[in-house]
Amino acid sequence: MRETPAMPRAHAFARAAVSLLAVAALPAAAAEAGTGDAAAADQQPAEPEEDAGTADDIIVTAPQVNRGSVDVPQAPVAVLDEDEILSIGASSLVELLEELAPQTGSGRGRGSGGRPAILVNGQRVSGFRELRNYPPEALARVEVLPEEAAIRFGFRPDQRVINFILKEQYASKGIELEYGVPGAGGYHTSEIEASVLSINGPNRLNLALEAEDGSLLTEGERGVSSYGYAPVFGDVDPADYRSLVADTRDLTLNGAWTRGFGENGTGGSLTVNGTITRSDSLSLNGPDTALLTDASGAAARRTLLSEALGRGARVRDSRSAGFELGTTFNKGVGDWDLTVTGRWVHDDTVSRSTAASDVSALQAAVLAGQVGIDAPAGDLLAFVPDQRSNASFSNTEDATSLATLTGRPLWLPAGQMAVTLQAGFDWSNIDSRSSDNPGFATDLTRGDANAGFTLGIPLTSRRDNVLAVVGDITLDLSGGFNRLSDFGTLYNWSAGLNWSPLEDLNLQVSHIYTERAPSLTQLGAPLLVTSGVTIFDIATGQTVLVDLVTGGNPDLVAEKQRDWKIGATYDLPFLRRSNLIVEYYDESSTDVSSGFPALTPSIENAFPGRVLRDADGNLVGIDQRPVTYARQDGRRLRYGIDISDRISAGEEDGEERGSGGGGPPGFGRGGRGGGHWGLALYHTVRFEQTVRIADGTPVLDLLEGESLTATPVARHELELSGRVFYKGFGARLSGDYLGGASIANTGGSGSSLSFAPIATFDLRLFADLEQQQALVEAVPFFKGSRVSLSVDNIFDAQQRVTDANGTVPVNYLPDFIDPAGRFFEIEFRKRF
Repeated sequence: MRETPAMPRAHAFARAAVSLLAVAALPAAAAEAGTGDAAAADQQPAEPEEDAGTADDIIVTAPQVNRGSVDVPQAPVAVLDEDEILSIGASSLVELLEELAPQTGSGRGRGSGGRPAILVNGQRVSGFRELRNYPPEALARVEVLPEEAAIRFGFRPDQRVINFILKEQYASKGIELEYGVPGAGGYHTSEIEASVLSINGPNRLNLALEAEDGSLLTEGERGVSSYGYAPVFGDVDPADYRSLVADTRDLTLNGAWTRGFGENGTGGSLTVNGTITRSDSLSLNGPDTALLTDASGAAARRTLLSEALGRGARVRDSRSAGFELGTTFNKGVGDWDLTVTGRWVHDDTVSRSTAASDVSALQAAVLAGQVGIDAPAGDLLAFVPDQRSNASFSNTEDATSLATLTGRPLWLPAGQMAVTLQAGFDWSNIDSRSSDNPGFATDLTRGDANAGFTLGIPLTSRRDNVLAVVGDITLDLSGGFNRLSDFGTLYNWSAGLNWSPLEDLNLQVSHIYTERAPSLTQLGAPLLVTSGVTIFDIATGQTVLVDLVTGGNPDLVAEKQRDWKIGATYDLPFLRRSNLIVEYYDESSTDVSSGFPALTPSIENAFPGRVLRDADGNLVGIDQRPVTYARQDGRRLRYGIDISDRISAGEEDGEERGSGGGGPPGFGRGGRGGGHWGLALYHTVRFEQTVRIADGTPVLDLLEGESLTATPVARHELELSGRVFYKGFGARLSGDYLGGASIANTGGSGSSLSFAPIATFDLRLFADLEQQQALVEAVPFFKGSRVSLSVDNIFDAQQRVTDANGTVPVNYLPDFIDPAGRFFEIEFRKRF
């Protein structure tokens, strides 16, 4: 049994979080009990509107306003209605975001493509955790907005915005079971989730519990080995004690409560959410080994492991426990909308790594004839000291607060000027220590007072007949500052022009200047040494086991980013929804903080003090703490098409469901009795990706043989997402293509590496059992149920990596790059 280190602070915080959730849930639970009849009534079929009046009635119809939508000049990247959302077959909003990654991922931010900013019914929230466990059936509509729209809501201008518009009435309880195994076997994953959700107008309550487990996979189970020798003299195979996939366990409890004030929430709303997490990970780093030579010159590589003596493999054991509390307050203040968000995140992490043992005494005993090189492992271990562990302890605290005020205070000839004002304060602390440095501890604190503004200025307008012949033109300006306690004042500003010369065509150009400080983790993560890590040394063309040093670097400096983007969105004149998107990015950064790059001759020359070699030139250690690059530049073009349409049922489709209806807790019918299909395809081509490590050093071209990572940058990349749903049965196919690339042998010795192109495809098949009437009549349990089968990497594609001789280095064997390969997962989901 592994000993669990004491975490008194985490336990206290966890008890506080549970208490807060319990108190917050009481009034919402009481309200829910009193609204059950209303929710049930909402689920009854509506009477046709044409029967409500007579011939003598005078009916006045007002223009329909989409509830929860946002009013911005930028055209949405995508808009999904209820049917299209259900046709995707996602089980949660997390999975829905993964499916929409080609549309929601931003090409900005150094090409990070990170998670988009989140709105709920057009309003900011404290974080995605407020609704991550909501089922997609609770959504009436989803809007994906481009990066240029982010500043209108106080977000960074380098991320897209996704607006989740909820149904006005919805209630369900659900349970979800998942089990997955790779096609080659060896390990498994499993997950269970139970959740409760109630939406009653502006009032919401959600509780969810998730448990995930993943088993261990060793090199021996895949028939590969990081060790370049075969066991001798009865030794165990060291590959059986080195993991490819870690043993993991994760537990998450999440709750969110929203209360609306006034009639239908017109007086504002308050949201409180809390999350408690626990994560464990155990990986095997293999046993100690020793190359022993006796007095006669005979030599043998021995594996120093004996289960009988309690001498096992080296391990890396990580435990993390934490919680997150968040709150959101929305209220109208005159003609302005006020949103105040706050969040507190706490995490305690303990990592233990077994150090490599000193075998010098054993070698001396062999030379002296005290023990033979062919002796049993148990006899050899008598001359080896007991194993010891390096431990690191880290406690992090992050608290954020932000007040955002949005309004349209001024009428201009072309329309109202939109104004966003925001101010906040963030506080972070990281307290870490390591047994490798018992007299040294890191305690870093950062305060961040920040403020900013955004102006949306209409210049021309077709609606207001101001230079209508040129279309709609809007100028967006933003500016702000961050006053950091450890870095002084950092500034940011942006300017963007949005032009819609035609109703279906939207053009954007924008520029962003941002100053960013390194994170506290980059600055102050605890020092940790991990032994026996597999590295391919391109300088010698060998795969070796080395000691890796990880941790923070307090000498990092602030980064400056300057980005240009030119984009166009065109709604094509066919199908129900079809658009073409073209985006060009030109990015430049100086003083870039980054993790230590992959070891190439160029990198070793730039950071000679970070690489340790023995007298024979063999690589034995790397200091992988973060570094600063002098400059980094990139230029790329991303374009694609996103189309979708309904599939007719071949009969009268029936009345379309209203977007605000609650409906039954099942999975809907999609396409009003028929179905739905969609296809998205995006291509990225990179024209430039360069980095200068330090002033005075050569520029490294990452598209022409240089690399900062173990996998080089490819010039071409394709993303595919396709789906079809018809009468309760659905299929979803996603694919990724990565072009070929290489890491050149710039040092003049060793070997270069060639990376072949690779295409991978994932398939998901699902069936809404509720729509199978005969099945439900025979087995009523299947009402509200869905079953799905997923196959990731259908064709078990593995990227082929070869050196100059056409040989695959050990570190790049398929089982090391992708131990899972083809992976099968079955899921059963039921909503009550």
